Amino acid sequence: MDTQQAASSIWQQMVQQSFLSLYETANDDTLTSDQFQGYDFVFEFSDARIYLLVNDVMRQASQPDIDSSQVREWRKEVVNQLIKRHAALYQKNDKSLTNSDVQRDKAVYFIGLTSLAVQHHAGRAEAPTYAIGYEYGSQFFAEDCVLDLDDEQSVLQVFSYQNFIDILRQLVTPSDLTAFLDFHRRQLTSFESFQDESTLLAEFLQSPDFHQRAIAVQEQLVKYELIDQIEPRLLKATEPGQMAFAASLMAEIQKNTGMWYKLFNDLIKDAYEAQRPLPKAQVDILVDESMYTYACLIEKILAYRTMDQDSRWNGYVRHEHSYRMFGRHYLMVFYAQDPHGSLSAEQVRGAHQDLLAELMAR
Repeated sequence: MDTQQAASSIWQQMVQQSFLSLYETANDDTLTSDQFQGYDFVFEFSDARIYLLVNDVMRQASQPDIDSSQVREWRKEVVNQLIKRHAALYQKNDKSLTNSDVQRDKAVYFIGLTSLAVQHHAGRAEAPTYAIGYEYGSQFFAEDCVLDLDDEQSVLQVFSYQNFIDILRQLVTPSDLTAFLDFHRRQLTSFESFQDESTLLAEFLQSPDFHQRAIAVQEQLVKYELIDQIEPRLLKATEPGQMAFAASLMAEIQKNTGMWYKLFNDLIKDAYEAQRPLPKAQVDILVDESMYTYACLIEKILAYRTMDQDSRWNGYVRHEHSYRMFGRHYLMVFYAQDPHGSLSAEQVRGAHQDLLAELMAR
């Protein structure tokens, strides 16, 4: 089935139920001259663009049991369709962009998503339909569907619908998603072996590749004497033989990220219901972060439980750096319980710009 027919069904639901909905470019009419045309979905992040081709295929089967060789043939078919479409679109667009001397200012990723379902027809008017869950892995592309790996930047990275949904759920920010796409693409182009995409994702989340971005920002902060040292837990998580520690740290990061998103979503909902919706620019900044930053922000919030009574009564201020983008800062004000204190909610709401100016001066 052509992907344009599928765009309003499971694919659009995938977009609407994830952070991708904030970044979707509606159609080709809104694309600029330095972007690829003809893809089913385009997502514009602060430092990257993702182009999606989708292929939703329904197959008929007379028997309820389908052997693995048949599924493998169907997978080859749906992936080859995507590879051919991408090759034609990329060649057409790349030639046009080259001729216009347009400089591409962002990282670019090409993603192919497949959905395979089977309908069992047994003489009934409305036969049941079953989605087939599957993944690919490196062996599939080495033996069954050969990707063009000559140009790393144009590689089509293929995932099943179910698998990509799980990736979005675990990598809940644009920056973490693109970091994984970099990792996945390197595995493909260097012909590294991996069992399937879920296994590769688990490896990424406990690898130096995940933590290196936060370490790189902290290296700059140390250089400019804004912090004393790189966090020891980050360095330990990237050391050989520390897989158990890296797994434990990632579990904590994911737990804190879940708490952050609950807090963040409740804030957006409350502001909307009060008819004072948060400005989109502010929402974009907070969504355009990394899970590690979210984890650190939540740690600052949870530290309230251990603060002394005077601090709780008088209020206090905490500062946190972004560990995705050097130079981005967050100021967290814990309101005073004393309604007449300088850090009471009323006082802060009227003078928060002064607090921000003081932070920037420091």
